[in-house]
Amino acid sequence: MKYLALVALFLVGCSSSPVPSLNQYLLRTDTPVQFSQQDSVVVGIGTVTVAPYIDGLGLVLETGNGEVHIARDHQWVEPLRVSLRSFLSGKISKELGQPIRAYSYGKIEVSRRIDIRIDELHGTINGDAKLVAYWVIIDPDKQVVLSENSFIDTEALTRGGYDALVEAQKKLLDRLASGIAATLSGA
Repeated sequence: MKYLALVALFLVGCSSSPVPSLNQYLLRTDTPVQFSQQDSVVVGIGTVTVAPYIDGLGLVLETGNGEVHIARDHQWVEPLRVSLRSFLSGKISKELGQPIRAYSYGKIEVSRRIDIRIDELHGTINGDAKLVAYWVIIDPDKQVVLSENSFIDTEALTRGGYDALVEAQKKLLDRLASGIAATLSGA
């Protein structure tokens, strides 16, 4: 009887512990991109490569000495390799004032292709978000690399918490899109 009472007390104690809630974050632009069949210069996103440690769903924090913590209860809604394509094409389109195709549909030929590699996108132990990215602008007809570029930057979090980390990461990705747009203007 004492054993049964002890087990019941243990179960009540365990059930009163709060269950962590799952928080998911969507990486999207605020404005959709409009396409026109008459676009003379068609630019498209080609390959988007994301470092494996950040391509899962959990947000990543660098804890020091090359160690990272992947959040279990704070996640992207979809893998970054998927959401970055749409996010960056929308932001670059807005910067340039012309559509940047996130995906190639049908037989539309692109005159410029952007291949993007994200090596780092995580929170740091210092309270910053960090982004390290590379991109190339390619002329697919001539199979020539027109421009090779890199982007390394940090953004201080405005407050604690994963939602602040997501906001800072979006600001960094906005700046990356501006950099890509600037190289497309010159290519």
